[in-house]
Amino acid sequence: MLKRRKRGLRSRRKLLFLLLAIVLVFTVGPFVWRIEQLRHAKSVYDVQKVQMELLWLEKNAGLLNNLEIIRDTKLWLELNVGSKDLESKLASYRDEKHQFWLYVLYLQKGKIMNAQNILEEMDENSLKLLGKGLMSIAKGDAQQSRRLLTETEMDWKTLSIQEQATRYLTLAQAAMIMGDLQSTQTELKAAQQIDPNNPACLSVAFDVAIEEEQWTKALEFSQLIDAQTWRPRNILYETKKAILAIHEDNILGLSDSLASLKELPQGDVCINYVNGTHALEQGQLEEGKDLLEQALKNGLEGELKADAQKALTQVSDRLKADRNLRAVVAENL
Repeated sequence: MLKRRKRGLRSRRKLLFLLLAIVLVFTVGPFVWRIEQLRHAKSVYDVQKVQMELLWLEKNAGLLNNLEIIRDTKLWLELNVGSKDLESKLASYRDEKHQFWLYVLYLQKGKIMNAQNILEEMDENSLKLLGKGLMSIAKGDAQQSRRLLTETEMDWKTLSIQEQATRYLTLAQAAMIMGDLQSTQTELKAAQQIDPNNPACLSVAFDVAIEEEQWTKALEFSQLIDAQTWRPRNILYETKKAILAIHEDNILGLSDSLASLKELPQGDVCINYVNGTHALEQGQLEEGKDLLEQALKNGLEGELKADAQKALTQVSDRLKADRNLRAVVAENL
């Protein structure tokens, strides 16, 4: 009798545990599934899916919204789509990851001094060296950026996948500025291999097509970028898109890009660069030269600065040659 009671008690306990497990699965299961969907969407940069999953979790997950993965994904989303109050949110974190995100945000907004202050407080490691490389490329110093990001004593594998891709893409930009198109392609392919869905890979591929004057390919990349409607307007992209419109003889596209630049910080500087390039394409050398010099004087930075300087060297040589030719002709009249 006692044995039957014990067996019956064990059976009831097993049944109770089974019922509790079933309840737990049906209660927690949907949240676990949603978080896994969120994690995957973020890993492939499916921004619309990330937005949808975060909205569902915000409405239904309650205290689970305090989980680190959800908080970080919200910040990651704001960093990618743009947010007016993101600076204050990131500034409230003191860990290195979030401080680096704030550093990148400052660079995107052209707040070099703010970015420099964060960089000085970071520990000496691969992430700080990546930050230095980004700073150098933002200032147009491609050689310095390349030197920093190819430091052989640094363990670059300690960086996250996205950070490693950023390193390769920055090296691609540096090589492009230096006219090393073979290395540019090599670094771009390395980034695409480890983080193929990173939208920055598409942006650099577009830049490379512009640099190589592959206008049809550049137009295809531009259309893919424009299809990512969540992406905030970027001054470098809008400038390159304007250059593409010039070569495609797309007056409406050029007008749209110039209008977009007008609304962005330092947009007027880039408009001078675009108009200067346009003037040179039309053979208006003096006007093009004046506009490019004005752009440089007003703070044109990065690869656009390097390109403007190269164009000015070429146009100065051309004008000097024209003046010499005119002098020779005059002497023989």
